[in-house]
Amino acid sequence: MASGLAPIRGLADIELLERIPLEQQNEVWTVYELIALGAAIEPDKAALEYLEHGSLDDDSQIISYRQLMLRIHQAANLFHSLGIGKSEPVAILLPIVPQNYFALLGAITAGIAFPINWMLEAPQIAALLNASGAKVLVALGPTPGFDIWEKVEAIRTRAPALRHVLQVKGPGGSTQPASDFDALSQAQAGSGVNSARVIDPQDVALYVHTGGTTGLPKIAQLIHRAIAYKCWAYTILLEQRPGHCGLAAHPMFHIGGIVHHTISWLARGMRSVILGPMGFRSRNVIRDYWKLVERFKVTDLGGVPTTLGLLAGVAVDADISSLRPYVMTGSAGLPTQVSRYFQSTIGVRILSNYGMTENTATIALPPRDGDPRFGSSGIRFPFTRIRTVMIDEAGRIVRDCAVGEIGEILVQGPGVIAGYLDAELNRKLFVDGNWLRTGDLGRLDEDSYIWVTGRAKDVIIRGGHNIDPLLIEETLMTHPAVALVAAVGKPDARAGELPIAFVQLKAGASATDAELKEFARSRIPERAAAPVEVFVVDAMPLTGVGKIFRPDLRLRAARREFGQMVAAIATAERNASVSIDPHPVHGTVLRVALTPGGDGRDRDVELQIREALDRFTCVYEIAWRAEDARMQPPE
Repeated sequence: MASGLAPIRGLADIELLERIPLEQQNEVWTVYELIALGAAIEPDKAALEYLEHGSLDDDSQIISYRQLMLRIHQAANLFHSLGIGKSEPVAILLPIVPQNYFALLGAITAGIAFPINWMLEAPQIAALLNASGAKVLVALGPTPGFDIWEKVEAIRTRAPALRHVLQVKGPGGSTQPASDFDALSQAQAGSGVNSARVIDPQDVALYVHTGGTTGLPKIAQLIHRAIAYKCWAYTILLEQRPGHCGLAAHPMFHIGGIVHHTISWLARGMRSVILGPMGFRSRNVIRDYWKLVERFKVTDLGGVPTTLGLLAGVAVDADISSLRPYVMTGSAGLPTQVSRYFQSTIGVRILSNYGMTENTATIALPPRDGDPRFGSSGIRFPFTRIRTVMIDEAGRIVRDCAVGEIGEILVQGPGVIAGYLDAELNRKLFVDGNWLRTGDLGRLDEDSYIWVTGRAKDVIIRGGHNIDPLLIEETLMTHPAVALVAAVGKPDARAGELPIAFVQLKAGASATDAELKEFARSRIPERAAAPVEVFVVDAMPLTGVGKIFRPDLRLRAARREFGQMVAAIATAERNASVSIDPHPVHGTVLRVALTPGGDGRDRDVELQIREALDRFTCVYEIAWRAEDARMQPPE
């Protein structure tokens, strides 16, 4: 790996790196070799420090690099004994516990690791298991505060290929001796790997599921070489060194948590402090964050944008001089106000990267020694290419965008996956040969900085006017009481959509809906983009990796809009209720339920509701709560 690194100030320095072929700049190309290389730097140094309850008062459980390699070998040998070969996945359903590291890296060594979001519901987990054909599952045993084992019990009959389920003991939990992962793996040899497998850099190392929490499972296939490429790039672009320490609190079923916060750190011999099974979701972690930095001499400040947004409201009450002057975050756009706060108050520049699972994590990153251009995602990774293009309805490139013009972002490079496990899902993944369609919108400025303006589906379309949610969100984030913001569109019969915003306030702060609406409208120069409504919520809905879950907010907005519309027509005695439910053909269906009134106007009321709903594009059903219920099914 690199040492005595040259500065990275802009695209010219990236192009300078590219003068030497990539193959000549990296030492190893498999995950096992990466970890072994990091462990060899100082074998008896702490690789992991585990706080079982994520508490400042916890005694840390230390796993050295020598012990880590032993446990990886044992796990790989256990999986091999259970029939796992190089093309066989081991599914992992674990929160952030040390055994997650052993299982993940052991599975990659023996075959393929398939970490699954343990917060998904049982049917979704079963669908992922069936799609992968996994025969072995490592899961958290019965543990207070977790329902993972209950989900495992529920899916046993739904995943017929599953042959072996291994249990990991959680805090205060239990396991069955015959299926205890620790006992079974520790019974295996730990000096090396028993199988005769020679890992090819082109072999699949990871299955990572992506594409949200609904619909068909999309399982991306990540190869060893692509992961090694990203670790090489992180070493150079982030100046990773063995003396560095980070908070390991990012989900290990997410691409960033796996590649950057796990494999990359270990490959450099860094120290990782595990903040309990829940990571940044632990209630006390944000409260004690700065004291944790002081206690463990953390160098790399960590957190997804939502975590950093909340952390910006927590006063510094500890010695944080160990922090390096910059750190990378990702997962979602970071508001400019939060970036400026951390630079001016904490002394840390937040390099907000742009990445995705289908590119084996990071695509672009602000230069560590250059202008971060807060709000942008920086410049492309070495040997990675970025285009912004206009694409027609048939999925063909019409033209490349001009400088500063928003278009769909395409990516090409060593990190791009070959495809999903289900080949049918690959038809729309690539365009013009091997250019990956990200589904994101963005623009490239005159210095090749990429500015991601959102998902194509996140754009609010008001009467043909495309509104970037980021404009609304950045404006509201400048209000001193605001911690988190998400702007979405609500249904409107005339305009199609109207922009609204949901806001979570900082702890102890106060602001009204009306005040925030006026604040935004007075500061957004584009009249069409000004939110017509702003709603203060107690807490934003978040995904398992800390992103604001916009589909939930869109549903809230739609239910409220249609509910008010129907209630105004139906009057109180008909007790109108509105729901929006999944539908196998139409995606969603709006369902209206009514109680017959006593005025003989039920038929007229139903006709008026139909007339109102017919002005929208939604599919709907109307049902009366009576034996002679009248219902209009979707066509």
